[in-house]
Order: sequence, then C-alpha cells, then structure tokens
Amino acid sequence: MDSSNTGTSEAVQAATLAAFDKRAAEQYLRGQWIAEEHLMRAIGGPRPAGVPFRWSWDDVKVALDEATTALGPVDTARRHLTFINPGLVDRGSATTHTISAGFQLVKPGEVCWSHRHTMGAVRFVTKGHPDAFTTVDGERLAMEDFDLLITPRFAWHDHHNPSDTDVVWLDGLDIGLLFALGQVFYEPYGDDSQNVRPSSSEGIGTRSHWLRPTWERGRDSRLPIRYPWAEAKARLDLYDLSAGNEFDGLALRYANPVTGGPTMPTMDCWVQRLAPGFDGRTHRRSSSAITYVISGSGTMQTDTETITFSAGDVITLPNWTNFRWTNDSATEPVQLFSMHDIPALQAFGLLYEEPESILNATPAPANPSPSLKPIYRPGAFYDQDEL
Repeated sequence: MDSSNTGTSEAVQAATLAAFDKRAAEQYLRGQWIAEEHLMRAIGGPRPAGVPFRWSWDDVKVALDEATTALGPVDTARRHLTFINPGLVDRGSATTHTISAGFQLVKPGEVCWSHRHTMGAVRFVTKGHPDAFTTVDGERLAMEDFDLLITPRFAWHDHHNPSDTDVVWLDGLDIGLLFALGQVFYEPYGDDSQNVRPSSSEGIGTRSHWLRPTWERGRDSRLPIRYPWAEAKARLDLYDLSAGNEFDGLALRYANPVTGGPTMPTMDCWVQRLAPGFDGRTHRRSSSAITYVISGSGTMQTDTETITFSAGDVITLPNWTNFRWTNDSATEPVQLFSMHDIPALQAFGLLYEEPESILNATPAPANPSPSLKPIYRPGAFYDQDEL
C-alpha cells in the first residue's frame, strides 16, 4: 500500500473524529476514547494529589500575630490560617485532597460564635489552658495542651477563651471529601453560645465511658469526645521503645471509645512515638495524612525531597507517596499527632499499602497460658480473631 495514501487516510480519519468530538461536545456527550489517556496514566496507581510540604511553626506564629493585627477584634471572622498544599492551590482550602487543616488562635476573652456543618472536625490543642473550652452539642470540653477534641458532623460548637493567654489549636476537617460528594451543609446558631447541659450526667459524650445508664438506648456515633493528653501520654508510656513496627514506629489510634472503630467515620487520628535513632522503612498508602510535631526533630524522606521537621511544625503527605520517618536524636523520642482519611477509603474497600499491609495486619498478643493438659482442641471457644 502506498504510504502516502495511508498517511492521507489517517489524517482524514483524525479530522473526521475531531469534527465528531466537537459536535458531540455541543450535545454534552464525550467519547470514552478521550478518557483512555487518563486511564493509562493510572497504571501503577494514582498520581499523588498535591505535594509533600512542611509549614514551620516559627513562620506560622508570625503569620497568626500579623492576622491578629490585620483582622482586629474578631466578630464574625475566625482567626484561622488554612494550610494550602502548593500542589492543590486550585482546590480551595485543600491541605490534602480530602482534608483541610490549619491553626486557629483565640485571644483572651474571645468567643467564636456557635454554628454547625456536615464536615466532621478534629481539634488538636497545641497551646491550651484549663479554663478554655469548646462547647459541642451542649457539652463543655476542656482545651489543655495536646488534648484532642471531636466535633461530629452537624454538631453545634462554639469556642471560648476566658483565660488570660492565647489558645491555639490545629483544626482538621473533611472538607475536600464532602465537597467532592456534594454534601456540604452549614447553619449558624444565631447567638454566640449555645445552651449548655445543666449537668455532666446528661452529657452524650459521657455515655462513651465504660459505665453507662442501663435505662437508655446506647449511642455509638456523633459523640462529643475529649481525649486528654495526660491519658494519651500515659498509654504511650505503657509500651517500650521497641514496640510498633519498622514503618510507623509506635503508632496508636484514637479509637471511638464505644465501637473501637476510627476516631470519626471519615478520619482517623494517631499519636506516634519514634524511638531515639529511629530509621524507618520506606512505604506508601493510598490514603493521605497531615502530621503535627508534638516534640523532637527528624526528617520525613520522600522520593523527591527530604523534609526536616521540629516541634510545632505541620507536614502534609499526599496519597500514594513513598515516605519514611527518621529521628535525628540518639536520646530523645519524636512524638507526632496525625490525621488520616483512612476510614473513608476502608469504607469503600480502597485502602492499599506497599510494600506490605501494615494496618491491622498483626494479631493481638496471644493468651500467655495455654492448657497444660489439653482436653479440647486448641482455640476451642475462642473468637475467630484470637486464632
């Protein structure tokens, strides 16, 4: 066949297809062949949404102080600075593609007026005070250093700082996920403060305690929960420095105290401790994460860069990004708080890890007292996950 004729034929075919594509677009139709390029790009997994990035606390503190001057007394505006991922600047308030995080500062005597929204929110207090509190659905939750507070979806919440010092916390909301699903609802309360329950015995959050009223139906969701740092640190201290795994070090989840499930339906929160000299293995997950450095210093290494961190810094890690942790100190551990979109992916069966499955992969410690004179088969009457 004449090659010139072949070339002409292909050119005619391409022009015919381009003309058809244009006519189809005018009818809001699109051929699947146009999307094939995007599917081919997904061979080997998704491209990370955004880039790894670190915000230095020293820089953010200056910005918060400047925002205080620029805003003046806070009335309707909230003194909040959102961490915008440099690779997602066109997606609004995106720290990762699913989670938005930022620092909020409340001056002495200020009240951040009550409202609610379908976005679930976690608040990790980085500079608290025993007198500061957030009210969630009528329940006061104290805000002391490194406490974690949960604001469930569509729960009324307002923040109060009656102390004589600034209060600062790290917000995390599943904004990106809810915008993608078209499920954003918002409502102002109409006053600065909501009604407070007359006694703590009426608190829904107190129903998450292991002693609960026998006469009531239990609730396992939308609980206003405070996880005190004193208890979290004591729990970390139960483990020796060799506990955990070679990827994440010692990593503990802030579990729903009723169900044992994730912190929230769409987000899970962790506290980690990297032993002195920790040199982690490289791994990646299909989930994304945002990390706050409680104490210590070290590095997070990715395929393209080495991010150095110290106390107070915030780091964002996109989905499907290779990374590993290291602790620079030979004597002091690194402590990290982090939020992840893992539960949302697990709900769809989409969480994936490489080079191996790490989360929920290891059985709990076995019973230390097997039968000395076995009568029944091993594991008789045990639960399946004990075997």
